[in-house]
Amino acid sequence: MISILAPAKVNLTLRILAKRPDGYHEIESLVQKVGLYDRITLSENPGGGIELSCSDSDLPTGPENIAYRAAEIFRETMDVTTGIGIHLEKKIPHGGGLGGGSSDAAAVLMGLSLLWDLVPQREMTLRMAQRLGSDVALFLHPSPAVITGRGEIVRPAGFGLNAVYVIVYPGFPVSTEEAYSNFRLTKIPGNYTISKPYGTVDGHPPPDRWCDLLFNDLEDSVLQDHPVIAQCKELLLTYGARASLMSGSGSAVFGLFEDRAASERAARRIRGDGFKAWSVLPIFD
Repeated sequence: MISILAPAKVNLTLRILAKRPDGYHEIESLVQKVGLYDRITLSENPGGGIELSCSDSDLPTGPENIAYRAAEIFRETMDVTTGIGIHLEKKIPHGGGLGGGSSDAAAVLMGLSLLWDLVPQREMTLRMAQRLGSDVALFLHPSPAVITGRGEIVRPAGFGLNAVYVIVYPGFPVSTEEAYSNFRLTKIPGNYTISKPYGTVDGHPPPDRWCDLLFNDLEDSVLQDHPVIAQCKELLLTYGARASLMSGSGSAVFGLFEDRAASERAARRIRGDGFKAWSVLPIFD
C-alpha cells in the first residue's frame, strides 16, 4: 500500500491566444502549485481489475473518473495485469479550476510506479499524461511553471510569487467547456508572452507588483454568469488580500497575502460568511 498527496494549482495568469483547429484553445498560463491536497491511496487488488472508492459521493468511481483511467493507461502501457485498488480522499473542490482531477491522475501514475517498482522513461510517462488530459503533465513538473499549447506543454517559469494564498470555493462548480464556449477571442494572437515583467528579488515580484501581474482572460465572462464569484473576490480584498483572481475557468478564487497570520484570519472570516476557504502555502519544487 502507498499513499501520495496530489496538490491543487492556481493560475496566476491565463491568456487565451487563439482557437485551434482541433477545437481547443491555445493558451499561455503561469501556474503555481499550492498546499491544498487530495490524498490517493493505492493497494493491490487480489480480485483483479481496478476498484475505485472516493470520499466525495458526487464523483464517479468508474472509467468516468480520470484517476481510474490513469490506472487503466498505466497498466496497459506497462503491461501489468495485477489488480489495483484506489481510494481518493478529496479536499480539492471539484469544478473549481484548481486542477484536482488532473493532479489525482498524475498522482496515480507516480504512485503506481512506486507501488510496483516500475520506472517508465520520462517521455513515456508524459505520453500517458497527455492521453489523460491537457493539465495532467503539469503535475509531473516542478512548480511554478508556464504551460502552453492546450496546457500540455510545460516549462519552468523562472519566477513565482512568494505569497500566502487564501483559496475560496463559492460552493458550486463551473464547467470548463462552458467557460471556454462563452469566451470570445478579442485579442490579437501572438502578441503576448510571459516573461519577467517586473523588478524581482530572488525571482519573486514584490507585493506591490502582485496586482499588476495577475490576469485571467476567462474571468469577466464567468463572473457575468456567476456574480457570487465576484463577491468572493471582494471579500478577499476586503479582508486584506493584496490581489485576487479567479483560478483557471473557475469557480474558485484566490487572494495573495504577505503573511500566514493575516491569511488565516481572512480564511476564518470568509468561512464565517458561508464559503469554504483555506490558507495555504505555495509549492516550489
